[in-house]
Amino acid sequence: MRNVSRLRGAKALTTGFSILLITTACASGSADSGSDSNSAAGGSGSACAEKDGPIKVGHLNYYTGAFSDVGPYFEAVTDLAAETINEDPPLGRELEVLHDDIGTVGEAQVARNFLQQENVEILLNPAHEYSSYREFAVDYIAENDGPLMPSVHGGAIEVEIGGVAEEPLFRGQPMDTAQAVAGVIQARDSGAKTVAIVATQIAGSQLQKDAAVKAAEEVGLEVIEVLDVQPEQPTYRPAISTIADADPDALLLFSQAEDGGTIVKQAAEAGLSLTIIGSTEWLLDSFANAATTSALNQHEAVWIAGFATAESPAWENWKALWEGSGHTDLADASNSYGYQYFDLMTATALAIEHAGSTCASDWVESMREVTAAPGKKVYTYAEGIEALRAGEDIDFSGVTGEYEYTDTGVVSGLYGVYEWSDDIKLEQVATLDGEEILEVDSAVHASE
Repeated sequence: MRNVSRLRGAKALTTGFSILLITTACASGSADSGSDSNSAAGGSGSACAEKDGPIKVGHLNYYTGAFSDVGPYFEAVTDLAAETINEDPPLGRELEVLHDDIGTVGEAQVARNFLQQENVEILLNPAHEYSSYREFAVDYIAENDGPLMPSVHGGAIEVEIGGVAEEPLFRGQPMDTAQAVAGVIQARDSGAKTVAIVATQIAGSQLQKDAAVKAAEEVGLEVIEVLDVQPEQPTYRPAISTIADADPDALLLFSQAEDGGTIVKQAAEAGLSLTIIGSTEWLLDSFANAATTSALNQHEAVWIAGFATAESPAWENWKALWEGSGHTDLADASNSYGYQYFDLMTATALAIEHAGSTCASDWVESMREVTAAPGKKVYTYAEGIEALRAGEDIDFSGVTGEYEYTDTGVVSGLYGVYEWSDDIKLEQVATLDGEEILEVDSAVHASE
């Protein structure tokens, strides 16, 4: 599936199927070149600095496969962010968003098509399969000083990758490993002494599983069972039987929404009543619908370790925009994926304005400049673009709080614990210590 959105204040949307014409030639350079950030293709002297017209955004999205349930939601959030930005776009260049499905043909093929056929200047959301085309991407960037690579799903990519002009990956949420650590800490704080850890055989879930095993040891929990399961299975009863035999104090389960819901439901049908802690994918309605209210109520607890919002004008702005968008049937405003997309696209656009181009060699430092002190605190795109054009330095603070980046493009975050209520509403039930999560996550990466 391929959707193209050209947004000028009011949204226009055309939909069609694309035939992907992919060339397979790839330059022979290595992604491990190790050169410094000034050696990219030349900043203000590059062809990217002379571009005008719409800024094409290639959105790597899911419409089929294991994550097919999230595609319409991610598309709606991306279009809303673009619509908001296009009311007064960076450099006077509107965003033109191209959505394409990576669920069936794969991320690498769609990414190549976006770059070689569509000439996108922003490749939105490199994710779990980035390693399969990383060398090609790095060579392409070396020749073209782009694309920019903001990614909400970049937490699945190794922590040492990104944040430089040669590889301009900037994440929209903390590392997937940090999310796993948050789940482990919630298990410990709930009184658990032993845990079982289960993950679907998808790269991000496997990354979280491995981190959870190490984090559990770091905080003093005993891991008594570790299981891998195939995604998109009609039954998980053999795994549930193994979990029942292990009898853990808490089950840490890393999966996409529908698989997680299926496991929760089938565990209840098997007569189990567990403390289960899942990942942010479970924030989607499709998890609650698959799990069913009766199963959720039978378990001792079903929690989601995810992200929290800062009480700020940014949250009020996002909440009003989303609730007026006509898409609340897809997710609640409190779903972290939505506001992380929105924050990341806002920061990306403000950094383009600050940089004066879409050249990676200009943009990477601007991403840090517009999201860090000192500078005028701004909470919305409109505030930020106005201040920049008035010659002011800015410090963008989004729905997720302060946007602080490491040298490799990893962003900070706030953490919370959620559960689904009987009327299928998300409720935050706890806040987690972000400093401890960062400390344990650092220890996890140091042990690799």
